[in-house]
Amino acid sequence: MSTRRGMNVPFWLIAGWLAIVGSSPVFGGGERGGNQLPKKPPKLTVDPKAKPLTIAFISYANPQHVAKDSAAISKYLEPYVGVPVKGFVTTDYGSSVETMRSGQTDLAFVDPLAFLMAHEQIGAKPLVLEVYSTGKPTYYSCIWVQKDSGIKKPADLKGKSIAFADQVDMSGHLMPRDIFVRLGLLPADKLEGAFFKQVYFAGGDEQAIRAVTNGFVDAAGISQFAYLLLRPQERDGVTVIAKSIDSPAHLIMARKGLSEKICKRIQQAFMALDPSNPHDQELLGKLYGVQGYVEAKMSDFAEVAKIAGRYGFIRKPEAFAVKEKP
Repeated sequence: MSTRRGMNVPFWLIAGWLAIVGSSPVFGGGERGGNQLPKKPPKLTVDPKAKPLTIAFISYANPQHVAKDSAAISKYLEPYVGVPVKGFVTTDYGSSVETMRSGQTDLAFVDPLAFLMAHEQIGAKPLVLEVYSTGKPTYYSCIWVQKDSGIKKPADLKGKSIAFADQVDMSGHLMPRDIFVRLGLLPADKLEGAFFKQVYFAGGDEQAIRAVTNGFVDAAGISQFAYLLLRPQERDGVTVIAKSIDSPAHLIMARKGLSEKICKRIQQAFMALDPSNPHDQELLGKLYGVQGYVEAKMSDFAEVAKIAGRYGFIRKPEAFAVKEKP
């Protein structure tokens, strides 16, 4: 869900959206876990002299606020891994990947594209996917236009302009771009001039959707949640004419070589967070307001890996189509 990642949306807006849309019953472990959440792992005695486990958090709002939230999550994890846990805040996914590459980070919160690149480059592995208020660990991208524009389908955008969020962005570029490629409207190797008259990278989902509402461009290819960045009175002025394939949600990844025992305990600790438990709900609020976590599998990324490979962001998308052991 790129509402917060790709757009630097303030946390209060995420929380507000979750309160509005997420008032349905607890997801119960997403689409894999049935109605039974896993139990939290047995607690261990924390060895204060042990090397700390480090986690890179992403700042989507006030860095000081995110740092405070990350301290609470670190404290929650410590008795489950038996070592001190230290969190620090980065401003973008590239920084998170680079800190993992240099050995400074054991875990990182990332989007699917950052994970695909990190796995291929440094062997990072997926641990858990976020579950959103839809009850699913997935999201999709949309093509947004003004409701009264007369544009009803992607083909109507021939010779017109479109804004994407950023070039290195799964939900704000690659997935919506792929809508046009799949329909045979756009060649995979040429973005501007072949179908669109002009293409802009606006710098974020909010900038892209506001380019539509302000009449600067005819369409925007961005997250399904982008309309939440508009004022309530503006939202009825935009509409969706096409949707992308589903992408796995944002996730927590681990560095290559982190012990399997630690990884399993981290997975359990996150997957056991129960939105119906007040203490756990408070922690989930500090985890960007998600509704929970489910186990991440390499095969979850098979389809978006094909997209990333098609546009040159990874070299071996077939590596993500592996079948996990039962």
